[in-house]
Amino acid sequence: MSFPDPANGSASDATLLASERAYTALRTDILMGVHAPGAALRLSDLRARYSIGPSPLREALFRLASQRLVLQESNRGFRVPPLDLSEWRDVVTMRGRLEPAAAEASVLAGDDTWEDRLVLAHRHLTRLGRAAELVRAGRDARDVSQWETAHRALHRALIAACGSKWTIHFCDHLSDQFDRYRRFAPPSPEVQEALSAHHDGLVAAGLDRDGPACRQLLETHIAMTGAAVSDVLGRLHAGA
Repeated sequence: MSFPDPANGSASDATLLASERAYTALRTDILMGVHAPGAALRLSDLRARYSIGPSPLREALFRLASQRLVLQESNRGFRVPPLDLSEWRDVVTMRGRLEPAAAEASVLAGDDTWEDRLVLAHRHLTRLGRAAELVRAGRDARDVSQWETAHRALHRALIAACGSKWTIHFCDHLSDQFDRYRRFAPPSPEVQEALSAHHDGLVAAGLDRDGPACRQLLETHIAMTGAAVSDVLGRLHAGA
């Protein structure tokens, strides 16, 4: 009988940890806009930035490519996908179809644990302030990142009880793309204020167990963001 070599096991665990660390760091920086749309992702630059070996970085890049957060091009390596107005509209349309329906189902099916999770997520986001306030105050990237994490957690909590793991999975990927565009083409402060007020309304509808109202408000929330970002993207392309 043969037994696994503990040393090999340790090496394998270390490789997995390095790969996961590379994936998490790269994904976060792409979504937060550290790597600009269209920017090349050279292994030499990434190794210097993250202090991670080439193999874990390649694994992370391939994984991100499968999620369409990275483009892999023949003989040209990897780069961040550019911003494309038609793709943005496609993302908005698909998110508008999936997430509001999931929210309605979640509101109608959620138990007390789901309700507690929603309340806590909303409280955390509220304590961090509104997005427009952070921008006006010139808060640093860490504060903005914390707000974005809390914002995602609220949307995730809203649909958590929808009963479909696949729907949640697809909503997560659509949210990644949605947020990537939104951070490079942010809506005006006035629109951001309205969107923040929507969060209060979504939670109120959830706690009232009013699924149709929650669905309708979330449809409005996504559509308003979609229109505002489309306007910014259109102006950016016109000025290019």
